[in-house]
Amino acid sequence: MAEISEEPKFTLRLIIDEEKNKVVLAEACRDFVDVLFSLMTLPMGTIVGLLKKHQKSEIGCFSNLHNSVAEMSIDSFMTGACKEMLLNPRSVKDADCKRLKLNLNPNDDGLKYFKCPFFSNCNKCSDFSGSDCACGSLMEHEIKLTEDDDHIQNDVDGVFVSGRSSFIITDDLKVSVDSTGLVLKTLNSLGCSDVSKLGEQLLDIGLNEIMRLLECVFYSNTPLTDALLKKQSPQDMTNIHKLLLTPSCLKETKTEVSEESEFTIDAIVRKQDTKILYVECGEDFVDLLFSFLAVPLEYVCDTSLGCTGNLRRSFKDLTVDKRKEEGLGSKCVLPHYYKCQKQVSVITTEEAPLYYRYRNSNPRQPDYSLTRDCDRTLLYRKDRIVPVIVIDPKSPSHHGRDDNGSGFVKRGRRFTVSDDLIITTRGCLSTSICFLKKYQIKGEDVDVHVIRIREAEVMNLLRASLGTSSALNSALWNMIAKKPKMET
Repeated sequence: MAEISEEPKFTLRLIIDEEKNKVVLAEACRDFVDVLFSLMTLPMGTIVGLLKKHQKSEIGCFSNLHNSVAEMSIDSFMTGACKEMLLNPRSVKDADCKRLKLNLNPNDDGLKYFKCPFFSNCNKCSDFSGSDCACGSLMEHEIKLTEDDDHIQNDVDGVFVSGRSSFIITDDLKVSVDSTGLVLKTLNSLGCSDVSKLGEQLLDIGLNEIMRLLECVFYSNTPLTDALLKKQSPQDMTNIHKLLLTPSCLKETKTEVSEESEFTIDAIVRKQDTKILYVECGEDFVDLLFSFLAVPLEYVCDTSLGCTGNLRRSFKDLTVDKRKEEGLGSKCVLPHYYKCQKQVSVITTEEAPLYYRYRNSNPRQPDYSLTRDCDRTLLYRKDRIVPVIVIDPKSPSHHGRDDNGSGFVKRGRRFTVSDDLIITTRGCLSTSICFLKKYQIKGEDVDVHVIRIREAEVMNLLRASLGTSSALNSALWNMIAKKPKMET
């Protein structure tokens, strides 16, 4: 008897232009659209890991950022948790994605907290095993979290879309609620009004197909055709982002910026063509670049940018976003432990959750558990409820809790960042010499420009990291033209 696969599958109805061997439309159920929209919520570091594992492919400069974290010595980070949270980033949407029929996040094993052996005295816990407690001990013992009834939802509504059972998806990933009028309008706009020339195909979609689709989102104008019909390799496609992410396409916006959100870097520029070879910077700018790995795809792609833009626009149009009601609709919100000492306002963090500990009376259960609800008197007596502080896992034990957040990398160090965002710790004089040898250039042929990075440049750099292997030059080219060389 053949083995029965337990992998979730979705059935897509493809309407195909058989003469062109091209997908015209796809009809999909709500569960598949939920999974498709979940791509927008995945942190870029997670997407890098998924494509590296399943498709052996890379994305712009994000793969270099991810590799830089992996290859950097643990001694360069504030704590071991810093490296873990960057290599395996988490999202504020993790709890929602657990309800998906197919959760694409391989790191989502549920919300867990850890305590040290002296928890009854410290009253502190951490999101990461091995964090340093303020008492100097390691937080390695998992503490049970009592699930809130508020998080339990029935299956009447979907995760990101609700109230509909059928959707149509165009080949360039525009998602709409299915209707006869919209289908006819789409067919006419594509020159496919003669339905006698159209074929139909039912296709079962699993993890492999979705991974191929995820890859094609970044490399193809027609991801449904290439990923599901032709099963085409991205090496045979044109990377449309390289065409769209020219310097003239990057936005130049004016924002009021405080000193706290400015980052000063030294750009090493080749005189001949004013190209940035690399930059030297302190820990704050490296923290910023590393935080890009935790930013969801939704905030990296622009609504005007190819298929990722179409998918993001559909995601914004068809989902109810609670952040809009809270005034956070335009901001990227990360979990509380990604907060750094210096960050821009467009990338903000949640407040650390407030928990209470209580002692279990059943000897078969762990000694303590956590809850958010201090009024659930049926579970425990109120006099045994004690507030618990969720610490910043980036802070070493001797720092205790830091409300302003600490950084990922250790303070007082210098780093070099290449044009394609390979980050290394700057060791000594030989670092500069190695770079000059790499580019086969003399010292007299380069200038050092001091650049101040503000929020507009941060967003340009974030988006350039997605679609080009020359992020620094794509995002900062206009600043080099404006800045005089550093006085020596």
